[in-house]
Amino acid sequence: MLSQLRRYRVRTDGWDEFVSLVLDHIVPAREALGFRVEGVWGDREDGTFVWIVSHDAPDGWEAIERAYYASPGRNSLPRDPKDFLLEVDTKVLEPLTGP
Repeated sequence: MLSQLRRYRVRTDGWDEFVSLVLDHIVPAREALGFRVEGVWGDREDGTFVWIVSHDAPDGWEAIERAYYASPGRNSLPRDPKDFLLEVDTKVLEPLTGP
């Protein structure tokens, strides 16, 4: 199982809309493809939004990400998440212990 740490800085004037977009649309679209959302954290005051998603990713992380971005769920989002983002940092992580 691989996990991806996704850290964003969100425009504070779009915070509520962005959080709703993620929780109501993006999370279900990812879960439909077998992703597991490990957690979602945020700091409205400075726009920090962090979440971790995991997947077995048998063909590698890039392959499952391509499948997600080509999926009907992703392509039917009511807004483009990039409209809200000032900064994006992502990193794929491998477990160091346990299953």
